[in-house]
Amino acid sequence: MHIKFLLFSIERAKRMNRKFIWVGHLLSNVFYGTKFDLMKAELDIEVEDYFTAAFFSAIVYGLLSFIFVSLLFLARDKFVIGEALGLNLVLASLFGFVFFILFLYLHAAYPGIMAKNIAASIDQNLVFALKSMMIQVTSGVSLYNSLVNVSKSHYGTVSKEFGLVVQNINSGASETKALEKLAVKTKSEYLKKTSWQLITSVKSGASVAGTLKSIVETLNKYHMRAIKNYTAELNVWILIYLLLTAAIPTLGITFLVILSVLAGSGVGPEVVLTLVFGSLISQIILIGFVKTRAPKGYL
Repeated sequence: MHIKFLLFSIERAKRMNRKFIWVGHLLSNVFYGTKFDLMKAELDIEVEDYFTAAFFSAIVYGLLSFIFVSLLFLARDKFVIGEALGLNLVLASLFGFVFFILFLYLHAAYPGIMAKNIAASIDQNLVFALKSMMIQVTSGVSLYNSLVNVSKSHYGTVSKEFGLVVQNINSGASETKALEKLAVKTKSEYLKKTSWQLITSVKSGASVAGTLKSIVETLNKYHMRAIKNYTAELNVWILIYLLLTAAIPTLGITFLVILSVLAGSGVGPEVVLTLVFGSLISQIILIGFVKTRAPKGYL
């Protein structure tokens, strides 16, 4: 299994030279939360092995950026080795170090991103799974059988999570212990709250159907609030998008033309291309960011 941006697969990371495991141990103490993110992202790897692979992966990215920047400097100087060689190497080394740090932080943060994506997938289907459970429990089906039915249905990650609960119960654990394990493990706050509320209902002897109904109503309100907030937020992003795509490039080129007339210099095609390219990159980044802000749940 491969993790995005990591140059080593999980299987290969487990076989890293044990002489360098102290690097992973040191980094695991610096990025302490990654250990829990690996568990919540369901990645079968020890945190020391992961950080050892992440360290060497970041080194490779740093070396590649150093070589790339060095070649750019050489191309600028027409591959003539002169007095600026020392300064060029220092700048290229600085770029390489910056990329090393950036990718090291990216590797440390990516398990958390994976865990959040899993949580978003859970939140997207949780309300439908709970509605199904509520109908079943109201009809007289036991909590265990409703969990079995949901685990065999097509509710994505939710079915998988409830399937693990059923496995734990079949292995001899009680319903409350299995749900408690799910609550501790999951990254989804709503699945966590759902698990704890079900545990409380089972222990206190309260109506499980009433608890499920209350949870479903809370989730519906949450999704409605998230959609309204996103709609209001989207108006601001539309304004920023119009500024990046139309106003800033147009006004920027106009300002440069006026400035060139006053200063006696011209605006070359490279300036226009730079503005267009910068605007295009800004649009791509903004569209990607707005897409990640969209609510993941549906009513």
